[in-house]
Amino acid sequence: MMDNYIRIYENMISETDCQRWIDMFEKDTEHHQIQDNGSGATLTQINMLHSPDTMWKDEWKIVGKILIEGIEKYKNDCNIKANQWPNKFIFEPPKIKRYKPDCKSDWFPEHVDVLGKETASRFLVAFLYLDDNVAGKTYVTDVVSECKKGSLLLFPPMWPWLHTGEQPVGKPKYIIGSYLSYV
Repeated sequence: MMDNYIRIYENMISETDCQRWIDMFEKDTEHHQIQDNGSGATLTQINMLHSPDTMWKDEWKIVGKILIEGIEKYKNDCNIKANQWPNKFIFEPPKIKRYKPDCKSDWFPEHVDVLGKETASRFLVAFLYLDDNVAGKTYVTDVVSECKKGSLLLFPPMWPWLHTGEQPVGKPKYIIGSYLSYV
């Protein structure tokens, strides 16, 4: 049987960083954008690198280090050899996202993240969970990722990895999402 290439790593982010990023998100209302997820579903997001002078620039350095650490674990756990991994890659601009609780619109229907030429350079999805939630799970094919503070979910973005973002209950769900892309 082939490996599913879906991995969840817990305790990747400190509670302090998680809370700081949530607080920063809530204060940075000027840069909130509503993302249409299709089927009437939405979420609120901030592109962390929206401008050269963004207050998120130094935070991205921390997030980037966390992602690199998780990616190294991923490559090892998935037994990915050097000739299977690109020599160079980039991160797409990271987005911090909020799903409101108990709201019929804040969730993400089943989808994949590579659907055409404009997204074809993506080869890995990265979600960092900034809070705990009894709901707000991410379903990726046959794997369920709990909405658990400090955890990192990594998986390929192509058609075999359909995924869904469940609606949170009782309090918002916050994640930071990015993609690794070929250069």
